[in-house]
Amino acid sequence: MTPARLHLVTDPEATDAPPASGGPLWDVPVPLTGPSTAPPPFPVDVFPAWLGDMVTGVARFTQTDPAMAGTLAVAVLSACAGGRLEVEPVGGWREPVNVFAAVIAGPGERKSPVHRAMTAPLFAAQSTLGEAMRPRIAEAAALRDIADRHAEQAKTQAAKASDPGKRDEAAAEAVAAAIAAEAITVPGLPRLIVDDATPEALIGLMAANGGRMAIISDEGGIFDTLAGRYSGAPNLDPYLKGHAGQPMSNERQTREGASVDKPALTVCVMAQPTVLRKFGGNADLAGRGLPARFLFALPQSLAGYRLVDTEPVPEAVTAGYRHRVHDLAATLAEWEDPAVVTLTPEAGRVRLAAAQEVEAQLRPGGTLHDMREWGNKLSGATLRLAGLLHVAHHPADAWRRPIDADRTADAVRLAEFFAAHYRAALTTIGSDAAMENARYVLGVLTSKGMTTFTRREAHRRVARKLPKSDEVTAVLNELIALGWVRNGPDGRYELHPRAAGGDPGSADTLTIAATGDVSAAQSTREGVSGPC
Repeated sequence: MTPARLHLVTDPEATDAPPASGGPLWDVPVPLTGPSTAPPPFPVDVFPAWLGDMVTGVARFTQTDPAMAGTLAVAVLSACAGGRLEVEPVGGWREPVNVFAAVIAGPGERKSPVHRAMTAPLFAAQSTLGEAMRPRIAEAAALRDIADRHAEQAKTQAAKASDPGKRDEAAAEAVAAAIAAEAITVPGLPRLIVDDATPEALIGLMAANGGRMAIISDEGGIFDTLAGRYSGAPNLDPYLKGHAGQPMSNERQTREGASVDKPALTVCVMAQPTVLRKFGGNADLAGRGLPARFLFALPQSLAGYRLVDTEPVPEAVTAGYRHRVHDLAATLAEWEDPAVVTLTPEAGRVRLAAAQEVEAQLRPGGTLHDMREWGNKLSGATLRLAGLLHVAHHPADAWRRPIDADRTADAVRLAEFFAAHYRAALTTIGSDAAMENARYVLGVLTSKGMTTFTRREAHRRVARKLPKSDEVTAVLNELIALGWVRNGPDGRYELHPRAAGGDPGSADTLTIAATGDVSAAQSTREGVSGPC
């Protein structure tokens, strides 16, 4: 929503100095601020050293916010343990540990390199499982081929039989041979992770892989799928039931249909803010409660302050990460039934206190009241995170020991991180596109030192984001209305001195105006150059 127009005063004490050209005084511009504070940083210390070092190393090497790699680390753990571990805080309540997550970052924020680094062990484990399965696939295929030929021969013999008694006997043999052939199932290659899938194909994939599947993508295509890219009326059941672990089936997928008694779906999408707005603003998806199942992370952009040359992640760190994730994924993939882990008495008290606080914050005036759909799932999400952190700290035997108080407290901290970022995501979903474009164009004008310019000159600078000239005209009109730009002589535009550097405090003013991020202005003053 465009902010209310303020009455622009003409009191000389409240105005800025005239431009260098000697024109009339400028009025005070309306700030183009977004959220007043940035969401908190990712608590990397909730991870054990082998995982925390990888997250920090990838963030440093790619010069990205650790929230990006950290959230992917949570999704990787979910891909390993989802459907293979359940947390039982009290009798009668078992919470699965698979999660849905979304990393929201703009174009050029190096999502793909982070994605490749963090998901590589899952693909390696998938290859290992595939190589181990190939002999069994070949054997089953050969047996099925033999059985099919035998059934075909039996059917031919039955058709040729002329004697009624022999014909009945041959027909019975043909039927038995056909049933025996159908009973031989040729397994497919195991799958742990995919980039995208239609809802119908997803059910088939999960049915063929023990009820589990992970969709971890460095693009936002899955959000388009959920919005109905393929069918126009998306089938949300694989996602809703895959998150909750409820039985599902799809009779349309094959002649026999595909069914999953206890699904465990992991989803992690890396998308741009525009995709988030489309997904979060979809009334059908919101009505079914799908966005409220996601843990959102909005990494801070470090563009403009990144180191150009950085050291790669130490080989020992990369090797340790790949070894543990590979072995964890490959080992748990062989399981058929999930292990159930409980909480120690101390952990139970931490969980109870956190759950009571969540319930209190859901009341009117509480921090979760205006996002109750998400907040109602927060206690369950905290347990899922506790289970994943438990697996990370004990990758060899997590299923044989209870979750302790430290891991539960860490899960509460991680849940608080995701709660703050979900609130920021709501702001992004509800932000006005015109105001976002105004911040972007003002940032370009300032960074290029365009104190005076024509519409054509401005369009040339922002054509990639705003390809149509009337879009640029609309933004310039918005900036004029807000006091950042005005019409000058000879059909040119003039940029406000605060943005152009004429005001002593213009650095902070510009950063906030162009990005809507107060923390970015603070980072500029403090000389932040990259993750540490």
